[in-house]
Formats: sequence, structure tokens, C-alpha cells
Amino acid sequence: MRFHCWLMRFMHCLMMMYYWFMRFMHCLMMMYYWFMRFMHCLMRMYYWLMRFMHWLMMMYYWLMRFHYWIMRFMHWLMRMYYWFMRFMHCLMMMYYWFMRFMHCLMMMYYWLMRFMHCLLMMYYWLMRFMHWLMMMYYWLMRFMHWLMMMYYWLMRFHYWIMRFMHWLMRMYYWFMRFMHCLMMMYYWFMRFMHCLMRMYYWLMRFMHRLMMMYYWFMRFMHWLMMMYYWFMRFMH
Repeated sequence: MRFHCWLMRFMHCLMMMYYWFMRFMHCLMMMYYWFMRFMHCLMRMYYWLMRFMHWLMMMYYWLMRFHYWIMRFMHWLMRMYYWFMRFMHCLMMMYYWFMRFMHCLMMMYYWLMRFMHCLLMMYYWLMRFMHWLMMMYYWLMRFMHWLMMMYYWLMRFHYWIMRFMHWLMRMYYWFMRFMHCLMMMYYWFMRFMHCLMRMYYWLMRFMHRLMMMYYWFMRFMHWLMMMYYWFMRFMH
């Protein structure tokens, strides 16, 4: 690079010196900056380590200070728990034996009920069977009573029954005689009417035959006259 004069050269030298000085200073400052960051990290680690150690020592201090009272309190809690368990065990045993006893009573009651039920069923079916026998006897007695009553009233009213039956038969007898009379009258009337109708029938047949003879005779006479008429007409 060429400069125009010494002033330019000098100014360029100053600027370069300033430039490298700035770079060097920047390098120092960065070194200081990262050194400070690293030291800060170490101090924080030391700080939390001290806090944790202090907490451990305080724990140990208060433990030692109140160890006696802590042990006494724990011992009292254990004794409370022990008597409480004894008391609960007592209650449970009472409940257990009470249940065993009640179960025994209930089983006695259960088998008593089964036995009583058995007896009642035996009595029930016995009553049903006895009721069936009595009903058979009852209807037998009713039927026998009905038969005897039939016989009794038959014997009691036998005379009047016979008289009534005899009267009915006589009524029937005269009614049949009267009906027979009517039917005979109708029968002979029909025979007579049949006779009249046959006579009328043959009369009609005979009259029909006469009329037919007269009819054909007239036709024949008409034919003869026509013959004569046309003969006269065409001959004269």
C-alpha cells in the first residue's frame, strides 16, 4: 500500500496501534468476564454447600437438644398404641364370641323351625286326606239320601201318580180317536175328490176327441167347398 505522505503513514500507524490495543483490551476483558463467571459459579456452589451443611448441623443440634423428649413422646405413643390394640382386641373377641353364641341360637331356632315345618306338613296332608275321605262320605250320603227321598215320594204319591198317569193315557186315547176320525174323514174326502177329478179328466178327453173330429170334418168340408168353388169359377 502506498501513502501520499508521511502524515498519512503516521496516521495509519496510530490507527493500527489503536486497533491492536483495542483487540488486546477486548481479549483481557473477555478473560476477566469468563473468569468472573467461573468464580461466581464456584461461590454459588460453596454457598449452597454451606447452606446444606448448616441445615445438617441444625438437624443434629435440635435432635441432640430434644432427643430425650422425643424419645419420651415416642415411648408414650407406643404405649398408647399398645393399650389401644389390647382394648380393640378385647372388643373384637367379645363380638366374636357373641356372634358364635348368636349363631348357635339361630341354628337351634332354624332346626326347630324345620322340625315344626315337618310336623305341620304332616298334619296338613293328614287333614287333606281326612277332608277327602269326609267329602267322599258326604257325597255318598247325599246321593243315598236323594235315592231314599225319590223312593219315599214315589211311595207317598204312588196312588195320585197312577191316577194322573191313567188320566193322561185316557186323554191321549180320546185324542187319538178324535185325530183318527179327522184323518179318516180327510182320507175319504180325498178319495171322493180323486174320483171326481178322474171323471172330469176322462170327460175332458172325450170332449177333446169330439171337438177334434168336428174340426177335421170342418176342414175337410171346407176343402170340398173350395174345390167346388174354383171348379165353378174356372169352368164358367
